[in-house]
Amino acid sequence: MHQTHFMKKIFTLIIVGTGFFLSASSQRLLTEDFNYAAGQLTDANGGANVSGGAWVTNSGSAKYIPVVTGDLSYPDYLTSPAAGSGRILLDTTKATAEDAFINFTAQASNTVYASFLLNLTTTDNLTVHDSATGDYFISLLSSTSTTNYNARIYIRQGATANTFNVGIAAQTAASTPIVWIATDLPIAATHLVTVAYQIVAGPTNDVAKLWVDEPVSTAEPVAQATSLYSTGTEPADIGRFAVRQSYTSGKGSTPKCEIDAIKVSTSWADATLPVLLKSFTASVQNGAINLNWTTVNEINMKEYVIERSIDAKNFAGIGMVSAKNSVIENNYSYSDLKALNGTSYYRLKMTDNDGVYRYSNVIPGSVKILQKLSVLGGVVNNTLVISHGLASNGATIKIVSMNGTVTAVQHVQAGVSQTIMDVSKLAAGNYVAMFMNGNDKQTVQFVKQ
Repeated sequence: MHQTHFMKKIFTLIIVGTGFFLSASSQRLLTEDFNYAAGQLTDANGGANVSGGAWVTNSGSAKYIPVVTGDLSYPDYLTSPAAGSGRILLDTTKATAEDAFINFTAQASNTVYASFLLNLTTTDNLTVHDSATGDYFISLLSSTSTTNYNARIYIRQGATANTFNVGIAAQTAASTPIVWIATDLPIAATHLVTVAYQIVAGPTNDVAKLWVDEPVSTAEPVAQATSLYSTGTEPADIGRFAVRQSYTSGKGSTPKCEIDAIKVSTSWADATLPVLLKSFTASVQNGAINLNWTTVNEINMKEYVIERSIDAKNFAGIGMVSAKNSVIENNYSYSDLKALNGTSYYRLKMTDNDGVYRYSNVIPGSVKILQKLSVLGGVVNNTLVISHGLASNGATIKIVSMNGTVTAVQHVQAGVSQTIMDVSKLAAGNYVAMFMNGNDKQTVQFVKQ
């Protein structure tokens, strides 16, 4: 039912205004990849507390939320889990099941976006499809509240078997009717859910929005469901992401499901977009390998580390280029001025300001560096010692007199870079040693005494 996939955790922050781009104001507030050991998420009732206190139990005395090994994944929602990273399970078969929340930097203005991956395993315990209420299992809290749930995500059975619907209410459904997304979503599949809470100045005018499996875009699209805060006192800020397990006998409950890759940001695009590497190429010029790459959707990016390998397996950094941080097309270049002889392999380590990174594809770059042909001493008697480039099969050295006569030929052992020749029978005078190595030819002059 779940997908164990290790493209789970890299996010890029982009904030889009009306007709212009603002990168400085984007802020990632939380990335929760459940990089914990398997076990109880919180310390409730002496539990394992594998989150180390990051998650706080809110209420409940049974069905404590577990972390289990394995990741959920979703196309273009790229992430980078630690080894053994997991996901959490909700299983609400008791009214006393645990609720919990995690804190992030509280926001008292503008919009907070939260995304997560959801995989429903069954609809058996959900409220029936024709219900106007359903029950909520995800919401946002203020930084000081454990009870004033905002931007509540509700769930019920879909119109067809093995499907479900989700909806949004800015506050309790008793005060603000749930606005449902009509789409029937299949169970046993991973869905990308994004919720937004917009804090608007003045009383009873905050806005909650909801999207499910929304196509990738840089700007916030029209919400699939929108709910307005209608009565009572609105939260002073938003500073907690909450998961909730509820059960009412005979009326249904919150879902039995898997949740993973939670991300909270002040940017819509951070909820959906990774850095997109449009191209990455290598070319050779004057003995150097020039690397060029183009990206889009860059915000909160720190740098690109250029890594090189001789075997396409073991890489080491050879340089760094700082990120430009712009959602428009960005062009970069780097020259490997100390390129290795033969074929090398290159990749980019793309790192954001939070230390999260991912790698580009690997590309080859080849340069042939000819070692200068030289004769030991320059003047020889009976033995000629020639240093040359690494010899390939069929390489030879010819000794040519100044009138063009070939006076000696010696085959060179493959893989060597120095050859010794007996020139004792040569007459005294000036000669040229010619090293023939595949398509390469080099010459050097020497004097025979």
